[in-house]
Amino acid sequence: METELIDVRRLPMRIDDAGEQMKDPTFSSTIERCDGLILVTPEYNHGYPGLLKHALDMNLKEYIHKAVGICGVSAGPFGGARVIENLAPVLRELGLVIIFEDVNFGTVQELFDEQGKLLDQKYIGRVDKFLNELIWMARVLRHGRENVAPV
Repeated sequence: METELIDVRRLPMRIDDAGEQMKDPTFSSTIERCDGLILVTPEYNHGYPGLLKHALDMNLKEYIHKAVGICGVSAGPFGGARVIENLAPVLRELGLVIIFEDVNFGTVQELFDEQGKLLDQKYIGRVDKFLNELIWMARVLRHGRENVAPV
């Protein structure tokens, strides 16, 4: 298994255009070759960051039938549950397949130390279930993309 961190803040994006018109070839190539994505996103005023939406809109066909899992992050007690609810229909519209498990990191300022080490061990099991579901779904969808002709 190979992983790669993509920080949307580092993607070259124009603010005078949107969608595939501003497609970044490196980002698109990464999405094309991946089998699954994990989105870790903060919740802002019950929604997702505009920069994330701008970045997601840069690709379309690259997302079709790929697995995606969402980790919501919030300073409040709900752990980004509302960002997950609001992002789900967007991801479905892009052709991504959302897995059953989510991870919600509520009161995130209390969950990690200054070095980023997880302080609450209850999350180990949650993250494990999340990753197992994502890997399973990614494998199933890859098999389908490679072996089942579109109808």
